[in-house]
Amino acid sequence: TLIAAIVTLGLLMSTTSAQNKIFPYKYFTDDLPNGLRVITVPTDYPNLVALYIAVNTGSRNEVEPGKSGFAHLFEHLMFRGTDKFSADAYNEALKNAGADSNAYTSDDRTVYHTVFSKEDLDQIMMLEADRFQNLKVPVDLFKTETRAVLGEYNKNASSPVRKIYEALRETAFKAHTYKHTTMGFLRDVENMPNLYDYSLEFFQRYYRPEYVTIIVVGDVKH
Repeated sequence: TLIAAIVTLGLLMSTTSAQNKIFPYKYFTDDLPNGLRVITVPTDYPNLVALYIAVNTGSRNEVEPGKSGFAHLFEHLMFRGTDKFSADAYNEALKNAGADSNAYTSDDRTVYHTVFSKEDLDQIMMLEADRFQNLKVPVDLFKTETRAVLGEYNKNASSPVRKIYEALRETAFKAHTYKHTTMGFLRDVENMPNLYDYSLEFFQRYYRPEYVTIIVVGDVKH
Protein backbone atom coordinates (compact mmCIF):
# COMPACT_ATOMS: atom_id res chain seq x y z
CA THR A 1 0.00 0.00 0.00
CA LEU A 2 2.82 2.41 0.83
CA ILE A 3 4.60 1.65 -2.45
CA ALA A 4 1.36 2.23 -4.37
CA ALA A 5 0.96 5.58 -2.59
CA ILE A 6 4.54 6.50 -3.45
CA VAL A 7 3.95 5.70 -7.12
CA THR A 8 0.69 7.65 -7.25
CA LEU A 9 2.15 10.73 -5.60
CA GLY A 10 5.25 10.53 -7.75
CA LEU A 11 3.11 10.63 -10.88
CA LEU A 12 1.05 13.55 -9.68
CA MET A 13 3.73 15.88 -8.39
CA SER A 14 6.16 17.76 -10.57
CA THR A 15 7.49 20.71 -8.54
CA THR A 16 10.19 20.89 -5.91
CA SER A 17 7.95 22.81 -3.55
CA ALA A 18 5.29 20.13 -3.72
CA GLN A 19 7.94 17.50 -3.07
CA ASN A 20 9.16 19.29 0.05
CA LYS A 21 5.67 19.86 1.46
CA ILE A 22 3.90 16.58 0.65
CA PHE A 23 6.11 13.73 -0.49
CA PRO A 24 8.27 12.14 2.23
CA TYR A 25 11.04 10.93 -0.11
CA LYS A 26 13.39 12.76 -2.40
CA TYR A 27 12.80 11.66 -5.98
CA PHE A 28 14.39 12.29 -9.34
CA THR A 29 12.60 12.81 -12.65
CA ASP A 30 14.53 12.29 -15.88
CA ASP A 31 12.98 12.95 -19.29
CA LEU A 32 15.02 11.08 -21.89
CA PRO A 33 15.52 12.33 -25.48
CA ASN A 34 13.11 9.70 -26.85
CA GLY A 35 10.29 10.99 -24.61
CA LEU A 36 10.53 8.28 -21.94
CA ARG A 37 10.15 9.58 -18.38
CA VAL A 38 11.99 7.84 -15.54
CA ILE A 39 11.15 8.57 -11.90
CA THR A 40 13.58 7.21 -9.31
CA VAL A 41 12.58 7.13 -5.63
CA PRO A 42 15.40 5.88 -3.36
CA THR A 43 14.04 4.67 -0.02
CA ASP A 44 15.43 3.04 3.10
CA TYR A 45 13.74 -0.32 2.46
CA PRO A 46 16.76 -2.69 2.35
CA ASN A 47 17.11 -4.89 -0.76
CA LEU A 48 13.54 -4.22 -1.98
CA VAL A 49 12.68 -2.65 -5.35
CA ALA A 50 9.29 -1.93 -6.90
CA LEU A 51 9.17 -1.27 -10.63
CA TYR A 52 6.06 0.33 -12.11
CA ILE A 53 5.76 0.90 -15.85
CA ALA A 54 2.79 3.16 -16.56
CA VAL A 55 1.59 3.39 -20.15
CA ASN A 56 -0.50 6.51 -20.69
CA THR A 57 -3.07 4.49 -22.61
CA GLY A 58 -6.38 3.20 -21.35
CA SER A 59 -9.87 2.64 -22.64
CA ARG A 60 -10.29 6.40 -23.16
CA ASN A 61 -7.86 6.11 -26.10
CA GLU A 62 -10.09 3.67 -27.96
CA VAL A 63 -11.65 6.19 -30.30
CA GLU A 64 -12.41 4.08 -33.39
CA PRO A 65 -15.92 2.60 -33.53
CA GLY A 66 -15.90 -1.15 -33.12
CA LYS A 67 -12.47 -1.25 -31.50
CA SER A 68 -13.03 -0.88 -27.77
CA GLY A 69 -11.24 -3.08 -25.24
CA PHE A 70 -7.80 -3.10 -26.88
CA ALA A 71 -5.96 -1.40 -24.02
CA HIS A 72 -7.14 -4.19 -21.72
CA LEU A 73 -6.34 -6.82 -24.36
CA PHE A 74 -2.73 -5.64 -24.46
CA GLU A 75 -2.46 -6.04 -20.72
CA HIS A 76 -2.86 -9.75 -21.59
CA LEU A 77 -0.79 -9.81 -24.77
CA MET A 78 2.24 -8.20 -23.14
CA PHE A 79 2.82 -11.44 -21.22
CA ARG A 80 2.86 -13.62 -24.37
CA GLY A 81 6.56 -13.40 -25.14
CA THR A 82 9.12 -12.30 -27.72
CA ASP A 83 11.56 -14.11 -30.01
CA LYS A 84 14.21 -13.83 -27.29
CA PHE A 85 12.03 -14.75 -24.30
CA SER A 86 8.93 -16.89 -24.67
CA ALA A 87 6.12 -16.48 -22.17
CA ASP A 88 7.46 -19.51 -20.27
CA ALA A 89 11.01 -18.14 -20.26
CA TYR A 90 9.78 -14.75 -19.04
CA ASN A 91 7.81 -16.36 -16.20
CA GLU A 92 10.72 -18.63 -15.31
CA ALA A 93 13.06 -15.64 -15.03
CA LEU A 94 10.62 -13.88 -12.69
CA LYS A 95 10.21 -17.08 -10.67
CA ASN A 96 13.97 -17.50 -10.30
CA ALA A 97 14.19 -13.89 -9.08
CA GLY A 98 11.41 -14.46 -6.56
CA ALA A 99 9.57 -11.53 -8.16
CA ASP A 100 5.93 -10.65 -7.74
CA SER A 101 4.53 -9.31 -11.02
CA ASN A 102 1.15 -8.29 -12.41
CA ALA A 103 -0.66 -5.59 -14.39
CA TYR A 104 -3.92 -3.69 -14.58
CA THR A 105 -5.83 -1.50 -17.02
CA SER A 106 -8.05 1.48 -16.24
CA ASP A 107 -9.85 4.17 -18.21
CA ASP A 108 -6.68 6.27 -18.38
CA ARG A 109 -3.64 4.00 -18.19
CA THR A 110 -2.19 0.50 -18.27
CA VAL A 111 0.31 -0.34 -15.52
CA TYR A 112 2.79 -3.21 -15.28
CA HIS A 113 4.32 -3.70 -11.83
CA THR A 114 6.96 -5.98 -10.35
CA VAL A 115 8.52 -6.23 -6.88
CA PHE A 116 11.88 -7.97 -6.47
CA SER A 117 15.32 -7.89 -4.82
CA LYS A 118 17.71 -5.16 -5.92
CA GLU A 119 20.31 -7.60 -7.29
CA ASP A 120 17.79 -8.57 -9.99
CA LEU A 121 17.16 -5.00 -11.18
CA ASP A 122 19.26 -5.29 -14.36
CA GLN A 123 17.67 -8.61 -15.33
CA ILE A 124 14.11 -7.40 -14.74
CA MET A 125 14.71 -4.16 -16.64
CA MET A 126 16.15 -6.14 -19.56
CA LEU A 127 13.07 -8.38 -19.65
CA GLU A 128 10.76 -5.36 -19.61
CA ALA A 129 12.72 -3.55 -22.32
CA ASP A 130 12.59 -6.64 -24.51
CA ARG A 131 8.83 -7.12 -24.36
CA PHE A 132 8.08 -3.43 -24.81
CA GLN A 133 10.27 -3.30 -27.91
CA ASN A 134 9.89 -6.78 -29.35
CA LEU A 135 6.48 -8.17 -28.38
CA LYS A 136 5.53 -10.90 -30.83
CA VAL A 137 2.09 -12.51 -30.80
CA PRO A 138 1.32 -14.88 -33.69
CA VAL A 139 -2.19 -14.88 -35.14
CA ASP A 140 -3.20 -18.18 -33.52
CA LEU A 141 -2.04 -17.02 -30.08
CA PHE A 142 -3.81 -13.70 -30.63
CA LYS A 143 -7.08 -15.51 -31.31
CA THR A 144 -6.62 -17.64 -28.19
CA GLU A 145 -5.99 -14.58 -26.01
CA THR A 146 -8.96 -12.66 -27.41
CA ARG A 147 -11.21 -15.61 -26.58
CA ALA A 148 -9.78 -15.57 -23.05
CA VAL A 149 -10.72 -11.89 -22.79
CA LEU A 150 -14.25 -12.74 -23.93
CA GLY A 151 -14.39 -15.36 -21.18
CA GLU A 152 -13.31 -12.71 -18.65
CA TYR A 153 -16.02 -10.38 -19.94
CA ASN A 154 -18.70 -13.07 -19.57
CA LYS A 155 -17.49 -13.89 -16.05
CA ASN A 156 -17.70 -10.23 -15.04
CA ALA A 157 -21.11 -9.89 -16.69
CA SER A 158 -22.51 -12.43 -14.24
CA SER A 159 -22.36 -9.72 -11.57
CA PRO A 160 -25.47 -7.48 -11.50
CA VAL A 161 -23.32 -4.61 -10.20
CA ARG A 162 -21.06 -4.87 -13.25
CA LYS A 163 -24.04 -4.83 -15.59
CA ILE A 164 -25.50 -1.77 -13.88
CA TYR A 165 -22.13 0.01 -14.07
CA GLU A 166 -21.82 -0.80 -17.77
CA ALA A 167 -25.31 0.51 -18.48
CA LEU A 168 -24.64 3.64 -16.42
CA ARG A 169 -21.50 4.44 -18.39
CA GLU A 170 -23.19 3.93 -21.73
CA THR A 171 -26.08 6.16 -20.64
CA ALA A 172 -24.05 8.93 -19.01
CA PHE A 173 -21.51 9.51 -21.79
CA LYS A 174 -22.77 10.28 -25.28
CA ALA A 175 -19.52 11.24 -27.03
CA HIS A 176 -16.61 10.64 -24.65
CA THR A 177 -14.88 7.26 -24.77
CA TYR A 178 -15.70 6.77 -21.09
CA LYS A 179 -18.95 5.52 -22.61
CA HIS A 180 -17.48 2.03 -22.65
CA THR A 181 -15.84 0.32 -19.69
CA THR A 182 -12.25 -0.87 -19.68
CA MET A 183 -13.42 -4.28 -20.90
CA GLY A 184 -15.06 -2.68 -23.94
CA PHE A 185 -18.43 -3.24 -25.57
CA LEU A 186 -19.46 -6.90 -25.80
CA ARG A 187 -19.93 -6.69 -29.56
CA ASP A 188 -16.36 -5.40 -29.94
CA VAL A 189 -14.87 -8.06 -27.67
CA GLU A 190 -16.66 -10.76 -29.65
CA ASN A 191 -15.13 -9.40 -32.87
CA MET A 192 -11.59 -9.04 -31.51
CA PRO A 193 -10.31 -12.33 -33.03
CA ASN A 194 -10.84 -10.78 -36.46
CA LEU A 195 -8.77 -7.66 -35.74
CA TYR A 196 -5.20 -8.95 -35.63
CA ASP A 197 -3.90 -6.30 -38.06
CA TYR A 198 -5.47 -3.56 -35.96
CA SER A 199 -3.77 -4.95 -32.84
CA LEU A 200 -0.38 -4.37 -34.51
CA GLU A 201 -1.42 -0.80 -35.27
CA PHE A 202 -2.59 -0.24 -31.68
CA PHE A 203 0.74 -1.46 -30.29
CA GLN A 204 2.77 0.76 -32.60
CA ARG A 205 0.55 3.75 -31.86
CA TYR A 206 0.56 3.67 -28.06
CA TYR A 207 3.41 1.51 -26.76
CA ARG A 208 5.95 4.22 -27.45
CA PRO A 209 8.50 5.88 -25.14
CA GLU A 210 6.66 9.21 -25.09
CA TYR A 211 3.59 7.49 -23.59
CA VAL A 212 5.50 5.60 -20.89
CA THR A 213 6.69 6.48 -17.39
CA ILE A 214 9.02 4.13 -15.52
CA ILE A 215 8.94 4.43 -11.73
CA VAL A 216 11.64 2.68 -9.73
CA VAL A 217 11.13 2.75 -5.96
CA GLY A 218 13.23 1.22 -3.22
CA ASP A 219 16.84 0.28 -2.50
CA VAL A 220 18.26 1.96 -5.61
CA LYS A 221 20.52 4.87 -6.55
CA HIS A 222 19.50 7.58 -8.96
